Amino acid sequence: MSPARKLRLFCILLGSALWLSALFAASAAEPPEPYAAIQADVEKEVAAGRLTGISMAVVKDGRIIWEQGFGWADREARRPATAHTAFSVASTTKPFTTQAVMMLATEGKLDLDRPANDYLGVEKIVDANGPSREATVRRLATHSSGLPTFFSMYPEGGVARQPTMPELIRDYGHLIAPVGERYEYSNVAMGILGEIVARQSGQEFGAFLRDRILQPLGMKDSFFDTDLSRRAEMAVRYNDDGKPLPFYLTGTPGSGELYASAHDLARFAMLHLGGEGLDASAKILGQAQLDELHRPATQVAPHFHYGMGWEIYNEPGRIGVLHHGGGQAGVKAEFVLVPSANAAVIVLSNRRGEKNFIDDVRDRLLKTVVPGWIRLPRPANAPLLPLQPVKDYRGTWRGTLLAQGRRVPITMVIADAGKATLAVGDGPANPIADFGLIDGLVSGEVKGDVGSPDTRREGLKDLALALKLRGNRIDGEIVAWRKTSENMNMFPFWTDLERVADE
Repeated sequence: MSPARKLRLFCILLGSALWLSALFAASAAEPPEPYAAIQADVEKEVAAGRLTGISMAVVKDGRIIWEQGFGWADREARRPATAHTAFSVASTTKPFTTQAVMMLATEGKLDLDRPANDYLGVEKIVDANGPSREATVRRLATHSSGLPTFFSMYPEGGVARQPTMPELIRDYGHLIAPVGERYEYSNVAMGILGEIVARQSGQEFGAFLRDRILQPLGMKDSFFDTDLSRRAEMAVRYNDDGKPLPFYLTGTPGSGELYASAHDLARFAMLHLGGEGLDASAKILGQAQLDELHRPATQVAPHFHYGMGWEIYNEPGRIGVLHHGGGQAGVKAEFVLVPSANAAVIVLSNRRGEKNFIDDVRDRLLKTVVPGWIRLPRPANAPLLPLQPVKDYRGTWRGTLLAQGRRVPITMVIADAGKATLAVGDGPANPIADFGLIDGLVSGEVKGDVGSPDTRREGLKDLALALKLRGNRIDGEIVAWRKTSENMNMFPFWTDLERVADE
């Protein structure tokens, strides 16, 4: 063997040894029962390359009884994941945003039941008649304001910059349903709440979280993404194939740009479980305010509600749960509180992982501290139903969608059999796939070019319908979207159609 090949082999073997050493350094300590089997299964997933980095913590009666990290926070830099690694937690940010709102309400700096527009600048939340008085702060916090779904990514070094919140309100702050009519998971609403916190506190939103929530709770590992000095500490995000993703921002920081460790989220859980195990200085919200955050407000499905930043499961005869997950490119977060057992479980990953594996780990951890636990309940997806009665929908419908300030003409034709086409702008009339009713909304998927700056930049031609029949009008949203393991975009456009002819 040549010297060069010997040197190369030595480097490979040395690298492999260092890799395995770091891979399991964070999990070298013998875990207490019953966590050994969970640890072994997680280590197998990491070693097989199906996960990159994962961290978890278990809380019981005001104590962290187990916490552990596995794999890599940054595989390329050989930085292991630990229980103190700050992971992107995506939508698990939302309980922090609504807590910030509640803190300001407690101090008299805002009123939960006043219009959110009272706390905004020039750009306002609008409906078909102008600025909305019905979209209150509380409605935004409970996903019942009528603001739309939304998601966008802005990778470092990309062609587009993250919009300011006034720009986002201008482009996407149009209600797509009457206030209080239905649940609509809205990153726009949570982004606006972050803007309101900044305006009413006089602090940048991330600074408010740091000074008023993270530091008092002793969440030393955690930070908002505007704290650029902490960037080197965060877990790198990876796609489903294990490729590192460039750092990216989203269009709605208040909805999902917190970085937190499993250890720190355990402390946040202790606060929301009543404060046991925390010093008096860390009890930054009273029980009445915590109860208000946790109160079921907007029904999502039977026995499943959204409170102020929390998903709430309260089926009679089942274990009551507070939950908020997080998921986007390179992120999978699970944050579950069971108040009746005074217990919580946190699982964070910088990669989405194999289907259901992280959810299974979450439930196995919960079984160790919650008697009778089976799994986190999830509502079944509503079925696609045929239009009934079809005569109410049949005909030619014309109108516009509002695409970042520009009205784009659209025509939808619904035939007697319930089949339909949609033409956007000057484009052809394309057939709408999976056309029907979901939860009472006219739904389907179709090709079309909206031609907005955002859809043109991202090359989006896939559209999803979520429209409501109102006599001789149909209104709601048409969403241009794409979802892969590396990129996700959802741009909603207010849509209003009027029937002009029966078929």
